[in-house]
Amino acid sequence: MNLTEKIERQKVKIEKGNPKIELLGSCRSKNGITILNSEEIKNAIQLYDSKVNNLDISFFIPSSGSGSRMFGAAYDFINSDNPCEETIEFIEHLINSIESFAFYNKLPEATKDDLKTGAINVEEFLKLILNEEGFNFGNRPKGLIPFHRYGNFIINPFQEHILQGAEIGGDKSRFHFTINAGFEEQIKHSIKILREITGINFYFDFSVQDKASNSIAFDENGDALYDNGELISRPAGHGTLIKNLNAVQADLILIRNIDNVQHHDHAKKSVESRKMLAGALLEFQEKVFDILRRIDKNETFLHQAMQLNNTYDLKLSQEDLLDADKIKSILNRPSRICGMVRNEGQPGGGPFWVKGENGYETRQIVEKSQISTKSSQLTMLIKSTHFNPVEIICAPKNYKGEKFDFEDFRDDSQYFIVNKTHKGKAVKFIEQPGLWNGGMAKWNTLFYEIGNDCFSPVKTVLDLLKPLHRNA
Repeated sequence: MNLTEKIERQKVKIEKGNPKIELLGSCRSKNGITILNSEEIKNAIQLYDSKVNNLDISFFIPSSGSGSRMFGAAYDFINSDNPCEETIEFIEHLINSIESFAFYNKLPEATKDDLKTGAINVEEFLKLILNEEGFNFGNRPKGLIPFHRYGNFIINPFQEHILQGAEIGGDKSRFHFTINAGFEEQIKHSIKILREITGINFYFDFSVQDKASNSIAFDENGDALYDNGELISRPAGHGTLIKNLNAVQADLILIRNIDNVQHHDHAKKSVESRKMLAGALLEFQEKVFDILRRIDKNETFLHQAMQLNNTYDLKLSQEDLLDADKIKSILNRPSRICGMVRNEGQPGGGPFWVKGENGYETRQIVEKSQISTKSSQLTMLIKSTHFNPVEIICAPKNYKGEKFDFEDFRDDSQYFIVNKTHKGKAVKFIEQPGLWNGGMAKWNTLFYEIGNDCFSPVKTVLDLLKPLHRNA
């Protein structure tokens, strides 16, 4: 596709407006979300543990996000002559709790003394944390900011993900981080330090978001925007990472965001939940593969297909179950299992029943911005009980051991229109279908409940004061 065609296609999408998804209902307990009892959890973990040594396990961790958002209030304080009350309260909390943060260990002794005596110049202290002359937390990736403390040793999220991932996948685990390329050497250095200290024999590599996937910026009139003759473009969202994910070679791929990792003292439940999800996915995959092999051999498969349909509530009709070609088309695709936590008011996507291709009712992770403002649709959103914490296990291979091409299972109609500014001008651009939204829309999807103690994102630096990020 040449540039003129790219501009025209994106312009058409901008003119159509933000596409909306028609919800059929929210997924809830016993209606789209499976909740395992203690015995079932134990069995799923045992199944995973019995197979893990013969599987290639890879962890896929989107990690390019900047730490600047964690310190938004600090920037507000520095840049404002009259900071608001909320900003002042944030800074007071930060200063009064400073000894509880892992990065306190790195502060100069003179700064520590000034903090203890109250002689600290707050603005200079914040600049020390944020600016390049100091810790540079405002520009570094979130994954390079110290999160957790173990005695005198401090750990960043890259290191913590590897430590906990090794407990799930073993020493031969592979870790793939999507990163900001400008920080690759610093990230490598911190990971190699971990390897030297622990002796764990893990493999890690990196990739970056493909700039060729960037979207064109359009002005209010729907015209492509130029600056000094240069076409303005923007990264097209995390959905572009489907290409990076597609390149990972593994039997199971575990996806989790870089900032969602617990202190090791509180990580046992999280490790068990991820093993449980992986075991449940392996059990589902075994049953699917058995049906597909039976079809290939012209053997009877109806009983097995009916059991699968009933056990996992796949919403298949009797007519579907009798049609070998249709069953094969439905089942022979990548599978994923997504952990869902009880909704406690967190922003973000949720699990819903949606009418998919060919009229089939499927489970989908849907973002709030994708939902229509019709009262009936908003009611489903308001009454939803669970939230997507991005705890996803992917099975990327078919029953013959061949890797699926994930590009074949996207729904390109689920793009997002994003409004931003460029040098004070309002601009619009297209974000590709989200990685776990439209990017995986045509996967076979299961939702299982996991505990809220598996979810500890760090949106602001004060989140590091919460129990799941502290020593027991």
